[in-house]
Amino acid sequence: MQTLRWISSGLFGLVALFFIWFGVTYATVGDMLWFHEAAVPEAARAAVRPLYFALMTLIGGASIALGLLSLYVIAMPLRSGAPGAGAALLLTSAVALALAAGAAEKLAAATGSPTSWHIMGVILATSLIAFALNAIAARARAGRRGERHG
Repeated sequence: MQTLRWISSGLFGLVALFFIWFGVTYATVGDMLWFHEAAVPEAARAAVRPLYFALMTLIGGASIALGLLSLYVIAMPLRSGAPGAGAALLLTSAVALALAAGAAEKLAAATGSPTSWHIMGVILATSLIAFALNAIAARARAGRRGERHG
């Protein structure tokens, strides 16, 4: 079951690294991303740029923070077997990914711009698999403890 714990931690770690990469990408963007640019009429782009970059920095910073916090939870509470650590990782990533996917779909419906919600679905599936493996390993660990004390 130790192998399942390591795989779970590794998958959660990949999700955390995705959030950090995503955040750095958004926080440091120098021009409108192509799929965002497609949503803004060319005549309005100059007026929208200050708000766009402010929001990109805000989204990027929040994503970096979520990734860093996730790495801490993986390294400390999850690794030590704290109850609820896997659920907390799953819940926080699911909220962020579901809201991002919903926003992408609304943007696409309103403007015809392309979306990348499929990527968010893969990341969410990775979190779900990591959670399931962690839960299986925790249940097996609890069962072994019960055998020793029973």
